[in-house]
Amino acid sequence: MSDSGNVDAVQGNTLQALLEDNLTMKTTLQNASAISTLNRVVDNSQDDLENVRAAIHMDAMAFGMGCCCLQITFQAKDLDESRFIYDQLAVMAPIMMALTASTPLLKGRIADTDCRWGIISESVDCRTPAERGLGSEPQPELAAKGQRRVFKSRYDSISTYIYQGADNTDNVSENSEKRGLKNRVLNMYNDIPVPIDEDSYQLLRKSGIDPALSQHIAHLFIRDPLVVFEGAVEEVDDETLTEHFESIQSTNW
Repeated sequence: MSDSGNVDAVQGNTLQALLEDNLTMKTTLQNASAISTLNRVVDNSQDDLENVRAAIHMDAMAFGMGCCCLQITFQAKDLDESRFIYDQLAVMAPIMMALTASTPLLKGRIADTDCRWGIISESVDCRTPAERGLGSEPQPELAAKGQRRVFKSRYDSISTYIYQGADNTDNVSENSEKRGLKNRVLNMYNDIPVPIDEDSYQLLRKSGIDPALSQHIAHLFIRDPLVVFEGAVEEVDDETLTEHFESIQSTNW
């Protein structure tokens, strides 16, 4: 920082080498999100190079989803165990991500990252400006016309814990006040905004699905399909197949 409080142009061999790369310079200038003035008042006589911050240009979903990883699929014995594992992994995942952080380079260049999480999250963030809280014109073809406030990318942390606990009545006497109580997740832990598709939620509740799982599923349907395969839209029979559900479920990471 200079004495006047303005941010001075970043200097250094690494940045200089980065900006002298013709391809990087070209793509950086083309990427509007990478253009940044380093001072509030820009001298028009300055070289454009002085007003561009170093950036790694990644303009496709593949730059996120193309990151390699070790993916493990769990098969649980039933829905109850699946929900338990889901909640436990939500707690373990950030720890494991910190222990295995190994993504300091992107496109062969050093980045200010340790993990691939942010890159993947941004690469599939399809929210409209209004869904981001910035405001935009309604788009009738989108869920909630693209106007519902959505707080995170479709690839992000979980929004709720969904395990309801096992029935702990086996070793409890009949006269005990604790008989019939379950080890339920306290609502105090579900303390962030969870936008839902209200129609989906009401349908699930009327079908006998508990509130926690109904909210979890209805939260998925605030999104629009990200991937649609030819021959798998109107041709799919929702009474016998789950392809339309999986189209939403499998693209809410």
